Amino acid sequence: MRTVLTELSDRARLAAATATPRARELAVLHVLDTMGCVAAGADHPVAATLATFLGEPFPPAAGGERFLGKPAGGGERFLGGLFSPAAGGEWSLRTAVLVEATLAHVDEFDGFHPQAAVVPAAVVVPAALLTAAREGRDGAAVVDAVLAGYEAVVEAGLRFGGSALYTAWWPTALFGALGSAAAAAGVLGLDEERTRTALALAAAGLGGLLTADEFGEGHYLLAGRAAADGVDAAYLARAGARASLTLLDGPATAALGRAAGPESAREGVHLERCAFKAYPCARPLHAVVAAVTQLAAAGVPLGDAVAVRVRLPAVLLRFVNASTQPPGPAEAAASAAFAVIAAIRGRADDVRFYRSADLGEGPHPEITMEADPALDRHLPDHWAAGITVTLQDGRQFHHDVHDLTDDHGTTAKSADLTGDHATTAKSDDHATTAKSGDHATTAKSGDHATIAKFAKLTGGADPGPWLRLDTHPAPGDLHDALLGQGA
Repeated sequence: MRTVLTELSDRARLAAATATPRARELAVLHVLDTMGCVAAGADHPVAATLATFLGEPFPPAAGGERFLGKPAGGGERFLGGLFSPAAGGEWSLRTAVLVEATLAHVDEFDGFHPQAAVVPAAVVVPAALLTAAREGRDGAAVVDAVLAGYEAVVEAGLRFGGSALYTAWWPTALFGALGSAAAAAGVLGLDEERTRTALALAAAGLGGLLTADEFGEGHYLLAGRAAADGVDAAYLARAGARASLTLLDGPATAALGRAAGPESAREGVHLERCAFKAYPCARPLHAVVAAVTQLAAAGVPLGDAVAVRVRLPAVLLRFVNASTQPPGPAEAAASAAFAVIAAIRGRADDVRFYRSADLGEGPHPEITMEADPALDRHLPDHWAAGITVTLQDGRQFHHDVHDLTDDHGTTAKSADLTGDHATTAKSDDHATTAKSGDHATTAKSGDHATIAKFAKLTGGADPGPWLRLDTHPAPGDLHDALLGQGA
């Protein structure tokens, strides 16, 4: 019997076999990018909360300056590892996955699939890497597992409407356990029947309500819990546990108020259409940052701005706010005010700016935000935004950005830049790819940006061994060396 779950499972199991060499290279880059986010996340306030909860010392230590330049501590080992000398024993695999998946997403800097509206990186990469470390599998098994996990969670997001779920649900939390279950099942070498069962067990506990006000730790822990639940599901399937294969048919339809759509076209693998984030803020705000940056590049004196009006698709407003005094880093990362001012000050990619939850002294423009129903029509393919900047002399500049993500997250489509004396600057649908020649040239350019991001997030860690992950015999060693357990 064909069900949504069996179709997801079968796609996941085929992903590694059908992936091109370039797709495997991209999978390696997603592991690199995600582990950079985990390393940086170890300094986030949410990490301190987790440390208090688990009774583990923070920050992690590897000797010298690590993790956004913060000095390492006194020899403690990283919370996300499987061994804790402070506790005198091992953390469970579940705890390690929960922590690292949470830290991967706390800065809103992890990989994203726009159409499915999921962040597969956080829920899949730690699950694949830590399960492989526990099972003694090699780097190629991690790459296979990442491909499988991305395939499952992205396909689920696509079939159930992606951003249309934002009225109540966070798709990553809702479907994340499917991705981690598929990844862990691959590492464990489960057969077709037990892989299907692993996803069914993961589906039995699916959930993840999207807050209507404060994010707090609760929102980010959803990613960690989903990842951990999926790994548990794979091990339970291996042990012989059973679950219904129809959970994503009738039951999910009743719970979500919408039925799964048809299976998406099998053109390559879904990981190829996942983007690397350029800014550590909520995804709906990326087009806002791009619009501000492009106005600055066009010569608009944004330092003279007295007001900025931000327009977003109505459905995406559930994820963002315009607060200039957010209660914490989570809300700052979702604030249009912080995104706009970070871009004006040249700090759009600086996680410290958002974590501070403080705009600091000095004047800044008044930031307002409103829904623009005209932008909703671009979803789910394009997460658009528009801004209107008012200067001290009364001039106004309007700029819309309709972001367009290609298979490496490198392209952007912008509408006309218009203003009272502005020079029109229009970029075509392939602003960053068409001018750079063939796909290989563009892909390699994107690779360099991802590698540079990793270096920045980790305080200069060597990406070389990670880039050879597909042939590495012991990926657990890479994990431990990066996160301070190799000392």
